[in-house]
Amino acid sequence: MTTINLLLKAAAFAAFGLCLPQATYAANSYGAIAYSQSTGSYGWATDFRTQGAAEQGAMARCRERANDCKITVWFRDACRALAVGGDGGWGSDWGRNLRAAENKAVHACTGYSYNCRVIVSKCVSGY
Repeated sequence: MTTINLLLKAAAFAAFGLCLPQATYAANSYGAIAYSQSTGSYGWATDFRTQGAAEQGAMARCRERANDCKITVWFRDACRALAVGGDGGWGSDWGRNLRAAENKAVHACTGYSYNCRVIVSKCVSGY
């Protein structure tokens, strides 16, 4: 095989790799959302290698504004949303994209509260 053929094949493989869906690159990427029901503060973290690290990141962000933060959700290789209602009740759910996660979170929230709205929605890279 000539050098030119090898270079052409290498370029083709590289181009193919760039065209793969981004989700291929996000395998086992974790995120989390923390929420303070008393203050409405929240924190989020995405693209961590472990669930624990993502939860720590979300808690650190939330604790910048509140002392009673709790992890409401964690997620892997997906999107997640947190919706909060008029009385502080909340609901959360996941999806393969932001719209799906947000719609499902609002639906979950309406089982506990009223006038639910999404306050935070995040995806790991590639989703």
